[in-house]
Amino acid sequence: MTLALSGKSALIIGGAGGIGGAGARALLAAGASVTIMSRDTGRISAFADELAQQAPQGAQVDYIAGDCLVESDVVAAVARAGGDRGLDICVSTVGLGVVTPLLLNNADDFTAQLRINITSAFVAIKACVPAMAAAGGGAMVFTSSVAATRTFRYMSGYCAGKAGLEALVCTAADEFGHLGIRINCISPGLVNSPDNVKVQAHFTGDRPTAFLDETPLGRLGAPADIAGAIRFLAGPESSWVTGTSITVDGGIHLRRTPDIAQRLRDEYGDQTVDALLAGQLPANAPA
Repeated sequence: MTLALSGKSALIIGGAGGIGGAGARALLAAGASVTIMSRDTGRISAFADELAQQAPQGAQVDYIAGDCLVESDVVAAVARAGGDRGLDICVSTVGLGVVTPLLLNNADDFTAQLRINITSAFVAIKACVPAMAAAGGGAMVFTSSVAATRTFRYMSGYCAGKAGLEALVCTAADEFGHLGIRINCISPGLVNSPDNVKVQAHFTGDRPTAFLDETPLGRLGAPADIAGAIRFLAGPESSWVTGTSITVDGGIHLRRTPDIAQRLRDEYGDQTVDALLAGQLPANAPA
């Protein structure tokens, strides 16, 4: 039996992480040759060895170290993954979300979140389009978040970054659709992943019901939940899908996001939080 992605080449940016790793496994299981990229050379080397043991006949596994914000690194990764025939699939799972009240944030930290969530996608699209055009088309999949369309209090940088990512994806999908290049997003809810520990602690901590009570399916997501959507958007089943975002969030978009003010009081103290709620700049606010 021929697998759906046999003969296809795929690059996973952020491929050693929870969602990226699960996505790599899903594409490999469908027959694609997978190249994973990350700044953590040791981690991706070990993961590539693990993947290679699972590869179906005809599928190859490779890895390359690189920074998603450095254009030359991403161009090199695209060339490594695509080879002479060009690239078929690119999945980027990189992102950065920080829980910080807006008045305690600073311009540099805020901008850093925009760069990792938006600029990294711009760099990937710019690097991938020529290689995908050479291959006769391709599919790009980015991980956004329900925070692109829902407010998560005290995560203004992340919400703005993911909203910007989705706007970029829509514009690029329109611009390159005539080349047979499809560009889409997945919008996860809160995923139980080692890469998500700090943010997850703010929204669940010792009382996960604060988040789960607003989730109709009653559990946090798993990387495998997102990998199924990655596989769909990367494969032939979604050949008429572009410029959209598929929500995979257990249903939390149907309700409201949890209030974590009490956790902020635990972290910053009552005096600081009271000042913030009054719209005042606390004495310890960054410049």
